Amino acid sequence: MVGDRMGEQVGEAQLIYNWEVRPADVAQLIHADPTQNEALGEAHLALAGKPLHTY
Repeated sequence: MVGDRMGEQVGEAQLIYNWEVRPADVAQLIHADPTQNEALGEAHLALAGKPLHTY
């Protein structure tokens, strides 16, 4: 990961990867707004078929 505030995502991404969870499991978790972790949360919501935002 490269960019501003990527340190925020490293911890959460590491937990998701090592926990070996499915998108629906991550989608249930709270991701604070506005943070970089929110992007991971929204991506998993979309993967679980429950997008928060549609474009």
